[in-house]
Amino acid sequence: MTMWTILGIIAVVIIIGIAYYSTVGVMKRTAQRASASDTPISKAVQENPILMNPIILMYIVFGLFTGIIIFYYWAQYGY
Repeated sequence: MTMWTILGIIAVVIIIGIAYYSTVGVMKRTAQRASASDTPISKAVQENPILMNPIILMYIVFGLFTGIIIFYYWAQYGY
């Protein structure tokens, strides 16, 4: 295995772990809110609803990581 394969596997495992932890955290907060009265949504979330969606954030992180790898290979080998 090359260095980039190992780094890619590590990055994917980290991304999956963060996405799982974030999703479970959001679901726990949703379950707690359902039992109590609704709480107002913070101003930051109202202005940027993507902050509450961990799946979209992980797609962004994965896209950035993939873009960095593509740019590296393009700069290194000129393909």
